[in-house]
Amino acid sequence: MRFLRILILLSPLLVNSVNGKTFGEEITEFSFMLQPSTAPWGIGIFAAHKISTGAIIHFFPDGYEPRILHKKDIPEDFLKYCTAQSDDEWKCPHRFDHMEIVWYINHANSPNLKRIGRGKFIVIRDIKKGEEVTMDYNELGEPEHLKQDYYKRDADL
Repeated sequence: MRFLRILILLSPLLVNSVNGKTFGEEITEFSFMLQPSTAPWGIGIFAAHKISTGAIIHFFPDGYEPRILHKKDIPEDFLKYCTAQSDDEWKCPHRFDHMEIVWYINHANSPNLKRIGRGKFIVIRDIKKGEEVTMDYNELGEPEHLKQDYYKRDADL
């Protein structure tokens, strides 16, 4: 079975060179791909080459600001790309028709990235070529009552 692979050509601003050469691997616009997720919910980010523990990845360009929208203004199908800030306010991509790759990071209870700032992550265990890049959505700071059940669970997905 062939999988649809969408190569994302990230500008240097989106990856921000990730400290240039880090731990023997250079992080470039060719370091990540979007493809069907190993999790049951759509598209994910996959490593195009090995990325070592300790590498710092900047997914947002300098000065990038996600936008805050009222929940009533977001079509239901698009809420999955946003994070709740309160019952009414949601942090969303600047544009849904041109989303930065970071919005495609899926959740795992045993992730390989840890969020250390807005759009900035540290690799907490080696990521193999072809492995999905994941984070723990509980690090997003959403109010507990607005978290979705699949990342409240104890079992890894």
